Amino acid sequence: MAMKFTSMDLWNKYYDFLEDMKKGDFEGIEEMHHLSAGYKSLFTQTTMDGLMVIRQCIGGAGYTAWSGIPLLIQDFAPAVSYEGDNTVLAQQSFRFLQKMYKNA
Repeated sequence: MAMKFTSMDLWNKYYDFLEDMKKGDFEGIEEMHHLSAGYKSLFTQTTMDGLMVIRQCIGGAGYTAWSGIPLLIQDFAPAVSYEGDNTVLAQQSFRFLQKMYKNA
């Protein structure tokens, strides 16, 4: 549920940023990149880890096609690399946090 509320907040920030861009204000671009990169990395990795735990929790049945779990994992696995690898996106998000810390 936390991911749902967080993604809703990100969408709201995105729409606000689009309005700012129409006015020529690109000040929020770094924050938008930080949030979208960080959330994508966190959410897709958490989901992939959860799928693996589900497969392991149901024992050998988790590896059979009739359980549907292998297909879910197969379909979702590329998500950790879409729009950039999760490791790289997490590093980019962290760099923004470092910059903000130094500025504070």
